[in-house]
Amino acid sequence: MAGFAVIANPAHAQTSDADADARILEPLSVYKIADLDFGNIIAGPAAGTVFIDTRNGNRTAAGGVTLGGGTSSRADFLINGPVNQIVRISIPSTVTINRTTGSDSMRIDRMAIGNANRNFGSSVRARLSRTGVFSITVGGRLLVNANQPTGEYTGTFVMTVIYE
Repeated sequence: MAGFAVIANPAHAQTSDADADARILEPLSVYKIADLDFGNIIAGPAAGTVFIDTRNGNRTAAGGVTLGGGTSSRADFLINGPVNQIVRISIPSTVTINRTTGSDSMRIDRMAIGNANRNFGSSVRARLSRTGVFSITVGGRLLVNANQPTGEYTGTFVMTVIYE
């Protein structure tokens, strides 16, 4: 009987190096400069709207409401972060505000982000400046019901800013 021996050559293992990296970014900061304020409004027997333009802060009324003077303003924010960083900014497209002394409410729709005479809608991709700052404004349309009860109406909205 013949014997056979098989001798295997050792396998040649291959290796490769890879780098492992991480980058720690500074937190983004959002500073509110001004609130979204529709000013004084006189409700009539028909429903109407009050619009604050995000581009220039102008206030206009339509339908059954009359502007009653007082101060109005678009919301104004400053975003700070790393120089030239790209971020995604978003707000809700609608917000409800409630009467401080009762259960009545009104809705703000057509919420929009803007700056430098531009309107971006409720979400925008932006690049922070060479100093790491981006200025942004917010406007919207307030829906006033027919014979809306008098009083002060307040609410909040959240602006989200994330790295992209």
